[in-house]
Amino acid sequence: MRTMMILTTLMAVCLIVLPMMFGKNFVSKDLANGDKAYKPSQMEEQQDLQPLQSQPLQEGEEESAESSAENTGKADAASANWKPFRILNRSTGEIEEVAVKDYVTGALCSEMPAVFDTQALKAQAVSAHTWALYCQQAAQKNGDEYDFSADPQNWQGYVTKEQAQERFGEYFEEYWGKVSRAADAVWQEIVVDEQQQPIVAAYHAISSGRTESAENVWGNPLPYLTPVESEGDIHAQGYQKEVTFSAQELKECLQNSEQQPTLSDDPASWLSVLERSGSGYVTWVRVGDTQMSGIELRELLGLRSSDFDISFQNGVFTFTTLGYGHGVGLSQYGADYLARQGMNYQEILEHYYTGAKVVNRSA
Repeated sequence: MRTMMILTTLMAVCLIVLPMMFGKNFVSKDLANGDKAYKPSQMEEQQDLQPLQSQPLQEGEEESAESSAENTGKADAASANWKPFRILNRSTGEIEEVAVKDYVTGALCSEMPAVFDTQALKAQAVSAHTWALYCQQAAQKNGDEYDFSADPQNWQGYVTKEQAQERFGEYFEEYWGKVSRAADAVWQEIVVDEQQQPIVAAYHAISSGRTESAENVWGNPLPYLTPVESEGDIHAQGYQKEVTFSAQELKECLQNSEQQPTLSDDPASWLSVLERSGSGYVTWVRVGDTQMSGIELRELLGLRSSDFDISFQNGVFTFTTLGYGHGVGLSQYGADYLARQGMNYQEILEHYYTGAKVVNRSA
């Protein structure tokens, strides 16, 4: 019974939760229907506005480039029977079939800035492939119509080459070339657990300096999604942010929540952090006469992270957040930092996914 509950929860993560969280600015129903203009995330803007910085080849990359034609031929033969991913397009409502290699390249382009180190890009490509394969296998087992959802029109989940060309403009050849080379080098690889099964390869933009446990976010423990150090995140742009609410604004948000707490006449007494995880993320908050999880409050208020501090002064609540995203699994900015310290993509992935291994996909 417990095994079935875990499988059901993880399937829900594949089809609904993870696509939302992996997109840095999840597109709401209103946005998807075109009611408002799409606002690119900070990471997307970085891709649009910054030219690539030339980087020397990592050790072994020159040799890999020379033998790429031979390796590509072997890869194509081995993967000829891989099923394409069935992706529900959230903007059109249509189910699209996307070849594995095209998806890995498009997901990498969508999810990580091309200006990141090549080893970080490779890590992200393997992670995206692993997550998609996990969802595909779960969907097939359950007889679902599609494997997972994405919104390429709004740069969510993956993009096509044509969409990338439109977005990148004059930098297209440079950006797409770097992304494609990284994806081409690793698109056949995945991350597996001790049973040689693809893992739930969660990732996020910036951790608080230490990643979070899957159990604290989704309710079920996974041995490869446990906290690890990610100290490079503290150097990321946007690591620490503040957002403010007037007492009236916050009161309206809280009283419109599912809990509908009773709030006293003293705003300073409305909120207090009750518990944090070992990584620093808020797990429980007292809200008036009731309690709310840190994740619930984050979602309710639109905070960047559930690692936050709360202060109240002169009628204004200030929330100071650390990191960006749920904090589970691979940190994208952390991966870039580790790559620049000399780690290769396998080492980065095996650092963030405890006990998991990078292998060539066999089927």
